[in-house]
Amino acid sequence: MVMNFWEAQKQAKSKTALYVAIFTALTLIAAFFCEWAMRLFAVGSYDNPDLPYVGLGFLGLTFGVAGFNYMNYLQSGGSYVAESVGAQAVNPQTRNPKERQLLNIVEEIALATSLPIPPVYILEAKEVNAFAAGTSPDNAAVTVTRGCLDLLNRDELQGVLAHEFGHIYNRDMTLGMRVAAMVMGFFIVTFIGLRLLEGSSFASRRDEDDQDRRGGNPIAVLAVIFLIAGSVTWFFGSILQAMVSREREYLADASSVQYTRNPLGIANALRKIAGSNTSDMPKNGKPFAHLYFNEHESFWSRLFATHPPIEDRIAAIEGGKYDAAPPLSKT
Repeated sequence: MVMNFWEAQKQAKSKTALYVAIFTALTLIAAFFCEWAMRLFAVGSYDNPDLPYVGLGFLGLTFGVAGFNYMNYLQSGGSYVAESVGAQAVNPQTRNPKERQLLNIVEEIALATSLPIPPVYILEAKEVNAFAAGTSPDNAAVTVTRGCLDLLNRDELQGVLAHEFGHIYNRDMTLGMRVAAMVMGFFIVTFIGLRLLEGSSFASRRDEDDQDRRGGNPIAVLAVIFLIAGSVTWFFGSILQAMVSREREYLADASSVQYTRNPLGIANALRKIAGSNTSDMPKNGKPFAHLYFNEHESFWSRLFATHPPIEDRIAAIEGGKYDAAPPLSKT
């Protein structure tokens, strides 16, 4: 059986849209909760204001921080990310046969996808890995490890590079940065709530007209509300972020099959990645670890994993997840 890459892409894009919609709904529900809780618990100091100031404040903080972080992300192109993890640019005039083959494949796929030819970097790591980075096709860069060049044959390397071009073509990097910026916004709301709570304490008082009615220090109430809302949205937002990333990996795999017409290329490369015991990606690349091919074992690590299990990806590529398409000829 052969992967129906059109169906795979359709499903991946549909699921991405669903997760992004849930992400937006989560933010709006959290803002509503903040406003409702403030009116309920800050009795006497926040009685039916003309505007939902707390709810709008939550949204303003979240989107404000997200926008600030996203603008910072936009300033960093793919070459910056590659150089940050210690990768070296491949000399376009190189005579090394492996590096020459690498550049040739990149040029082939760029031509097939009508994308600009990105700078190509090599990371001196024995692990079989690769990633694409950047905020647009114009400033994207592709990085492969030395392990890719040493352990993968041409078809497998082509499959891996086509996967990375899939990320560039589908603008997965931009989508990922937007979602990551929103998650950072949730974290900052949590942080602000914690700092406000440290600087205030609850003070209960009884209303003279209603002995059962209780009020509280509005700053402390706001702190607890932001702490709870920020923590919940950060937790579930991180899970949704991982789910979006996993769907984009399926989409990139489907794009690899589309560009190469050779599902065995990326499938066999994934098998080699799964079978490799080497794990020597640089520690200074931790902030960009979501870009790498990776594998996770425990429930919690899989819940927050940015990449699907390799066996699931192979099953999808080889026709075990989507309806089979007619046999494809290699190009």
